[in-house]
Amino acid sequence: MIVICLIFSCEEDPKIHDFELAPLQISLRTNINGAPFIMNVPNYTDHIGRPYQVELLKFYLSNWFLEKNNGSMVELAKVCLLDYSNDSLLIINTTLDTGQYVKLHFGLGLDPTLNASDPVNFVSSHPLSIAQNTYWTWSSKYKFFMLEGRVALSDNTIPDQIFSYHSGFDTLYREIDLSLDDFFIDSEGALISLEMDLGKVINGSAGTINLVENSFSHSIENFEIVETLSDNILDAFSIID
Repeated sequence: MIVICLIFSCEEDPKIHDFELAPLQISLRTNINGAPFIMNVPNYTDHIGRPYQVELLKFYLSNWFLEKNNGSMVELAKVCLLDYSNDSLLIINTTLDTGQYVKLHFGLGLDPTLNASDPVNFVSSHPLSIAQNTYWTWSSKYKFFMLEGRVALSDNTIPDQIFSYHSGFDTLYREIDLSLDDFFIDSEGALISLEMDLGKVINGSAGTINLVENSFSHSIENFEIVETLSDNILDAFSIID
């Protein structure tokens, strides 16, 4: 996974406050129905047992915040672009106040302000740059979540039917809130380990994406497909021990 993030960290002088600064690392692993996710291998089956493989997975996670026990918010990262062209972890490293935190907040896609950005205004290494190949047009704006691959037409056959889903538009931005149980950052720092189940994105609480019968949506066409995909994402992330 190639990850490009715009990171924030606390820069206040700890000598003038009643807290210390400590390191925080957030990592993300990805699986499909409990099995480690690997690109370009037909190791997975859909809801009726047809083998499939993923050949492109690329998406934005933005507006990362930790919520303190007093309700205040600490910004961690503005926007991250995840590109699963290899199997590395997503890792965010930052520093922030020690203390107790109760929730992790982040968004799938880009909020209306970020989505209205002009990609030509960013250097090529920026997650919102035109060089990232995530921008449609000035009217359609950014692609939030891109999933492509091949699925078999029946079980025990080779995946050869193409599927392709690109979500976008302000209405498909989704905010995700995850509770942190007894989470305290002391002076030595802390780690938050996240997991995304891609299987729940395809077959989740909001509905099932039929990779054969409903194989294509780039948001303008067959909008209901990427809307279901976006709603499924809300339950696809969890915090692991």
